[in-house]
Amino acid sequence: MNQYLFIGVAAGLGAALLNLSGYSGGTVGFGFILVLLSSLPLMIAALGWGSFSGLIAALTSGITLALVFDLQAGFLFFLLNSLPAFWIAHLVGLNRQDGDGEDAQTIWYPLGSVLMWICSIVSVATMAMFIPFGFSLEKYRDTISTLMSKIYASGGTARTPSGEELNLEWMVDLVAKMAPTISSIMLVLSIVITLYLAAKITQMSDRLARPWPDLHQITLPLSAAIIFLVALVISTFEGLLGVFAQIVASSFGAGLLLVGLSVLHYITRNSASRGALLWGAYFLLIVFGWLAIALVMLGAAEILVQVRNRFPKDPDPNQSKA
Repeated sequence: MNQYLFIGVAAGLGAALLNLSGYSGGTVGFGFILVLLSSLPLMIAALGWGSFSGLIAALTSGITLALVFDLQAGFLFFLLNSLPAFWIAHLVGLNRQDGDGEDAQTIWYPLGSVLMWICSIVSVATMAMFIPFGFSLEKYRDTISTLMSKIYASGGTARTPSGEELNLEWMVDLVAKMAPTISSIMLVLSIVITLYLAAKITQMSDRLARPWPDLHQITLPLSAAIIFLVALVISTFEGLLGVFAQIVASSFGAGLLLVGLSVLHYITRNSASRGALLWGAYFLLIVFGWLAIALVMLGAAEILVQVRNRFPKDPDPNQSKA
């Protein structure tokens, strides 16, 4: 018990330290990466030493930030960062025995359901960013306007590459419109990447109880595609309802994007030019972000019509799993 308690406390202090280091390093660049990865020690503790250590880590991280800053900061970090990370890692370690005796098989919690949880948690967490604004879009926009006015005031007049002066009101509208979508997508991707890194580190230390899954087979329940489509339609509405629907559509769209990437890895697994195809796809995705729409559609198609079933099911044994 003492070992698991010690691991949990150490992981919680590590999570808090990463968050503090990230903010002290600024909100862009390396500091921003540290903030996104702040739940990594917590997930490692939960995956390698069990849910008790993970829960202790989550509590420790929140208490630490409450002592450094204030009670509200610590509670929000625990509620929106540490607790979701603990719960996701806990789900990855969940299993049940199917059958009795020597024929019993261990059934692990489906990764598709874990991804569903991640999209749902991110939706709620991103909506929570409107709490300081009293769920008022006017206060939210005024805050962005004030912040951008200060930035432009300190940096001089903002101009386009052609030399024309930028319209500040237009910039404020753009940032206010895009911020919920960008935040949702980045949160989903950062949680998934952190979970992957935590699982890899735990596996390398021989502490990962769950066998490494085939990431080329990840999918989402049908309900995820339905939620995405309904939220996409509602996001055209005016007001807070439309913004919240935009957040939900963005979160589940990021989940569908990951399913689409998984399908892409699967259907190219036997191709001689697989490396070039995948590197090319990722490069184009980074340079031309709008191409993500095609991968979202591929992910939705996999859920609706099982795209993988239309390709040979005999994977190349020489191919290593990602």
